[in-house]
Amino acid sequence: MKSRFLPMFMILLAAMSYGAVTPLVKLAVQSHIPVGWITVMQYPLPVVAFILLTIKVLPRLGTKVLVQPGLVVAIAAAAALTSVTYYRSIALLPPGFAIILLFQFAWMVPGLEWTLYHKRPTRLHLFAVVGILAGTFLAIPLTHGPYHWYGILYGLAAGLGYSLTLLWSSRFQADGSPWPRALATTLLSGIIVVLVYQPWHLSIMPQAAWIWGSAIGIFSQLMPLWLLYRHAPSLGGNLTAILASAELPVAVALSRVFVAEPISWHQWVGVSLMLCSIAAGSLSEPST
Repeated sequence: MKSRFLPMFMILLAAMSYGAVTPLVKLAVQSHIPVGWITVMQYPLPVVAFILLTIKVLPRLGTKVLVQPGLVVAIAAAAALTSVTYYRSIALLPPGFAIILLFQFAWMVPGLEWTLYHKRPTRLHLFAVVGILAGTFLAIPLTHGPYHWYGILYGLAAGLGYSLTLLWSSRFQADGSPWPRALATTLLSGIIVVLVYQPWHLSIMPQAAWIWGSAIGIFSQLMPLWLLYRHAPSLGGNLTAILASAELPVAVALSRVFVAEPISWHQWVGVSLMLCSIAAGSLSEPST
C-alpha cells in the first residue's frame, strides 16, 4: 500500500484540479462567453505546454515516443465527448446538478469494465451503485427546477465520456512517459472539438475567451491529464474512479463560493452518501 500512496495522492490532486472547472465554466457563461468558444479555447495553452515538455524528454524516449496509439485515439474521443457535453450541461443546469450527473461515472466505470473486459463487479461495487443512485436523488437541487432535459442528457453523456477516459487511462503501460500521451490525446481531442463546433462558423470570438479558455484549460487538461496518465496505470480503473470522487465536494464547494449557488442540507447529505458509497466500493480493490 505504501508504494501506491504517491499515485493515489496525485490522482486526488488531479480530481481536485478538475473540480475547479465547473465554477470556471459557469462564470465564463455568465460573462457571456459562448460555450463553443469556451470549449475550443481550453486547448491551445495545454497543447503548447505538452509540446514543449515532449520535446524536452524526446532524447530519452528514442523510438518509444507514442505507444498504444489505438488507446490514445479512444481516450481523445472520450475526452472530447466529456468536454463538449459537460460544458453544455453546465450552461443549461445549476453547476451543482451538472457535477452530480457527471459523477454517474462512479457506477459507469465498473459497468464498462464488466461489459468491455468481463471484469465482474463485486457485491461491494453493487452496493456502491445503489448508494450512488440514492445520493444522486438527494443531491438534486429542488429550488431550480424544472430542468431542461437536454442539460440532463448532456450531463449523463459527460459521465459516460469521463468513465471511458478514466477506464482507458488506467490501461496505459505504466512505464511510459506521460508527456507524449498527454500531447497526443489533448491535440486529437482538440481537433475533434474544433470539428464539432467549427469555430469559423461561430460568432466573433470575444477577447475574454482567451483568458477564460486558458484558465479552464489549465485545470481541465494540463494538470489532470499529466497526473492521470502518469499515475493511473499503477492503480487500475475502479480505484482511479474512486479517487477521482474528490472532484465532487471541490466542485460543489467552489460553486457555492464563486457562483453563489444555494446548496441545501439534503444536497450535502446526497453528496456525502455518494462519497461514502464510492469509498465502500474501494474496499474490494486488491492492494499491491
